[in-house]
Amino acid sequence: MTFPTAARLSRRLVPSAFIFVLASCSGLFGGETTHLYRLTPKSTYPPNLPHRSVQLLVDVPLAPAGLDNPRIALSRSPVSIDYFADSEWTDRVPLLVQTALLQSFENSKTVIAIDRESVGLRADFVLRTEIRHFEAVYGSSDGPPEVWASIIVKLVNPSSRDVVAQTSFERRRRASANDVPSIVSAFDEAIGGVMQDIVVWTVTNPALSVKPA
Repeated sequence: MTFPTAARLSRRLVPSAFIFVLASCSGLFGGETTHLYRLTPKSTYPPNLPHRSVQLLVDVPLAPAGLDNPRIALSRSPVSIDYFADSEWTDRVPLLVQTALLQSFENSKTVIAIDRESVGLRADFVLRTEIRHFEAVYGSSDGPPEVWASIIVKLVNPSSRDVVAQTSFERRRRASANDVPSIVSAFDEAIGGVMQDIVVWTVTNPALSVKPA
């Protein structure tokens, strides 16, 4: 597999989905961590979304051990997981997704209050999620990978702990090139679509029409 050199990577124009820090880079699969990347929240939604008079808490997503870290995951086979070198997310993946999801809800302006579960705000519902896939999947040795983002979503009554609604969403995006900035852009597009789906599904869910007792 042929990868771009450090100099070529550092001169690329990068989208707002990520930022560079430090200067050195030694390739996609080996060397020191030199670049940090972040996700962008969604800000565009259907114009007819309802406004819900509920307080919603977003719990930290669950994730398998291979994804519960700040490294950018890749897979070359269904039974393997690896990571890109020289590049990481700005936080552990569950916290990264939680922050972007909170900001996506805030941008939608569809609920009166939203926050992290850890703050202890009294909530009408808790949104619990589980990240099943968040990796770049390589189907060949020289082509760009396809990013796979998959999240299970549950609306929970915080008083009874009952799950009042549950579903899952996934998106796949092919990277435009086999370099880290292009691959991270595909991550941002894939998880962005999932976050948009989660926001729309949550605020249009009939369960939010009636506050839990």
